[in-house]
Amino acid sequence: MKLKVISLLLLTALLTGSSLTPVNSADSFPMPPEPSWWKQSGLTDVRYGMWAPCNTELGITNDCLQGINLYKLDDTPAGALTYQPLEGFDFSKAVQYWLITDTPMGPIENSAYIKDLQGPSTNFWKLPEGITNTDGSNIINAYVHLMANSLQVNTISNDQDKSSLPEGYFFEFKIKSTGMSKSVKWVLSNVRDPQISIAGDVITIKGIPENSPSAKLGDNVCESNLLTAKSTQRNIALNLIYKDAGNKTTETRPDDVILGTNGWWCLNDFRFDRETQQIVVKVGNAHFDEFGKEIQGWMELKVKGTRARDWWGINPAIAAGYAKVEISYQDGTSKVATVTSRYDAKNDWINLRAYGFTYSSPQLAISFKQPEAAKKVATPKKTTITCVKGKTTKKVTAVNPKCPSGYKKK
Repeated sequence: MKLKVISLLLLTALLTGSSLTPVNSADSFPMPPEPSWWKQSGLTDVRYGMWAPCNTELGITNDCLQGINLYKLDDTPAGALTYQPLEGFDFSKAVQYWLITDTPMGPIENSAYIKDLQGPSTNFWKLPEGITNTDGSNIINAYVHLMANSLQVNTISNDQDKSSLPEGYFFEFKIKSTGMSKSVKWVLSNVRDPQISIAGDVITIKGIPENSPSAKLGDNVCESNLLTAKSTQRNIALNLIYKDAGNKTTETRPDDVILGTNGWWCLNDFRFDRETQQIVVKVGNAHFDEFGKEIQGWMELKVKGTRARDWWGINPAIAAGYAKVEISYQDGTSKVATVTSRYDAKNDWINLRAYGFTYSSPQLAISFKQPEAAKKVATPKKTTITCVKGKTTKKVTAVNPKCPSGYKKK
């Protein structure tokens, strides 16, 4: 995938005629130029570009990262991370520009960066005491930015190529956003056990970082490939999708469909296809890791029980037993993934895990449809009997028909 950076001056010229007035102009953190996709986003009161940590002194109290917490795998608290201000950096004077990604649909303003800084490097957070990255460092880089289809939380260690985030912890992010809290549809990520909850204008998202192969700059892993990854480290990419995602219903909740996969690089097609009654998702990555070993794909999916009832017309406790993931590759080959699935009655979730597939860029089609043969077995056959009482005759049709009181079976 070819990437190029366009300067603020040039991008402003390209966007002549567009309104560059920040949506959240009340605070002191200016936004980048208006992206080409903004008017089609459906959002009216959400900041585009990079979000800062919440800071009441600077007036940054909305569309901001409120905090990060760590939990052990048994869900006991392990401590909160502490924001580390960048010495000499002034949010009120920050100038953002867009990293442009060339796609089949044309160039897209993919990520926002701050001029004169390398990447989103204002967002340093210190890990709780006694917890470190794999290289012994205790600083991570966690930033939030609004993209063309989603709000992404991206978190890496202090050195993305050489070090991983701590192992054995849930990372929890609290995001404060009045507009986005009302706009999230589905969630996709590269973490294990992805979770989301929304209370008022605070969005809480959570997951366990997993080893995730990273493609080399410029490699197009969204097409059929035999590419080799640059490195494999534990990092986090959580995307809150604000597009309709193909569900075509106003009743969709953010926790209706939550996806985690190590093929998160090409999640540009994630929807419910009502015609085939399948959740369709296109995933992708390099075919080999940095050591030349074939990357084994995995996917974790949580589907709310209400969706199973709406989309497949089936009790979610029963639906879990019919989980199926079909995999289609660009060369025309296909296979069925190995799947485990169970129903969590407490949270009304179907938890599905699929594995046994490889990359480059397969399409996964997930369904919970009950086979017709099983429906026939599950539906008892009705029979009819004739009942008599003197000269009166009645026919009774039922699964287990019985004559009314006073009648005898003929």
